[in-house]
Amino acid sequence: MGSSSRIDLQDGSFIDWQIKPIKSDRWRPHGVRYRLAWIQDDQCRVLFDNHHGKKDHLHIDDREREYEFISIDQLWDDFFTEIRKLGGFV
Repeated sequence: MGSSSRIDLQDGSFIDWQIKPIKSDRWRPHGVRYRLAWIQDDQCRVLFDNHHGKKDHLHIDDREREYEFISIDQLWDDFFTEIRKLGGFV
């Protein structure tokens, strides 16, 4: 069973996330489907995800790049690091 939630932050932004174990496939050989999004001023500023048909990747504002998934703990650390780089409150 997976987890998901929304976390409202003091600065008015929020984090919307979902992490779910899945059967390994060619896009997610590690067996984890995830979406971690930081929304600020109605814009998705940071998004880490690996939806069907696409391997692990991240979006910072309008830029997309590959992401190397190591663990769920590392995923959260990397997500928070990107938010901090943009001046977000975490």
